[in-house]
Amino acid sequence: MKMRLVAVRFVMAVGLTGSAAMAVAATIEPALLTSVQQAGVSDFVILLDEKADLKAATLGARTKLEKGRATVAALKATAARTQAGVLAQLQARGIEHRAFWIANAITARGSLADIQALAARADVSGLYKIDTQLNLLSPYIARRAGAVAAASQKAGATDYVAKALGDTVELSIALVRAPAVWQLGFKGQGVVVGDHDVGVMWDHPALKQQYRGWDGTEASHAYNWRNAFGAADVFCADPEVPCDSNGHGTHTTGTMVGYDGGDNQIGMAPEAQWMACRSLLDPVLGVGTVPTYMDCMEWQIAPYPEGEPDAADPAMAPDVANNSWGCLEACAPPLLKDVNDAIYEAGIVQVVSAGNDGDVCSTVAFPIAVYESSFTVGASDVADEMAGFSSRGPVLTDGSMRLKPNITAPGVDTRSAWNDGDYNVISGTSMAGPHVAGLVALLMSAEPKLKGRVADVRKLIELSAVQTITTVQTCGGTAVSDIPNNISGWGRIDALN
Repeated sequence: MKMRLVAVRFVMAVGLTGSAAMAVAATIEPALLTSVQQAGVSDFVILLDEKADLKAATLGARTKLEKGRATVAALKATAARTQAGVLAQLQARGIEHRAFWIANAITARGSLADIQALAARADVSGLYKIDTQLNLLSPYIARRAGAVAAASQKAGATDYVAKALGDTVELSIALVRAPAVWQLGFKGQGVVVGDHDVGVMWDHPALKQQYRGWDGTEASHAYNWRNAFGAADVFCADPEVPCDSNGHGTHTTGTMVGYDGGDNQIGMAPEAQWMACRSLLDPVLGVGTVPTYMDCMEWQIAPYPEGEPDAADPAMAPDVANNSWGCLEACAPPLLKDVNDAIYEAGIVQVVSAGNDGDVCSTVAFPIAVYESSFTVGASDVADEMAGFSSRGPVLTDGSMRLKPNITAPGVDTRSAWNDGDYNVISGTSMAGPHVAGLVALLMSAEPKLKGRVADVRKLIELSAVQTITTVQTCGGTAVSDIPNNISGWGRIDALN
């Protein structure tokens, strides 16, 4: 994605004049310039010009593991070959920094002079501000309370499903006919789902048995859990042990795989395994940064034990990853696009919530929901009406007019696991996304050869969706009667289809 930002260009004039000075110019994001001028120092991302050719690297790769290994190797090779000069300059100037390989990028903290010195390099394509952002992570009920309340009070389909399947299976799970797939013997077995969120209460009764790090006797969190904040996390006592300071990540994981063996059948794929990474921090709003997002996505493409990045192994990557968050500001658009594209090329289905910015057209506006490589999910209720809070397309922030969302799933009054060991009912596209990620797990348990075939999985889900969504709206020239459209995408998921 290339956001249309007004660019400011700088030249290093010391010792240079005229065309020589212009030749070393590089683009600095205006927000970064303002930040460093006001504070004296600023955190920023250095995006290098060269990118790994991932399509060429994965050409001929047949399996997900082959795609993952080829993708990681190409990314690491490009970073190692091209970042040396920038890293040497950062070290010489004593600038705090961190290099990434999932995108050809380095994060740093420095002064205006430091930024200008980096901008002068021919191998630097852009410098972007890093800031904390308010994510689409709060329970979401407040933003569109009226619409959510109205949707959750609908009868009809809700009553029918409840009477037909009893009280153990959650209404949304029943509506998309996941239980009918379970009866065929497919419950997500052999599939690993990843949750990129605020963390997970790993020993929740509905999640413990499905945790890949639990063998029935003891837990091993290596390769199964990552806290991108490390020792700086003030809300989790031990960064090496899974935690959730909010409840949101436990809830999304529960909708993917949750089942306590009794009356709480809350998950789409109750026999799939889960792993998770925490890139969102505080217990109220959920605040992340571009570096923590990159950290988790780099870890998920090739997980490693805490403190052992050299042991990164694509064989331990999830088959599908759920991302119920959005980067609302200071979010270096080209950077997260490169990261997101790498996830796709590695054969991981990247499921992303569309956002809760309402029923106005073109509210799917923030990374990573806007990207083509994201399988973007809108929210409906159990009466098959679009949720009033669910963001619509088309995408305007990059001028693409890209159709979004791709698909719709239930996301109103969703009951799932919570970080107190109990259960909670909340609403949002964050609740819709995990239904789709769980469906991906069901598909792959039915046909393991679908692992790594991201385009095929997405197309199967799109073409099997039901056209039952109701709303009177037109966005980007499309109404819900047009398939696909910028309101519900290809329609509402149906697992049995």
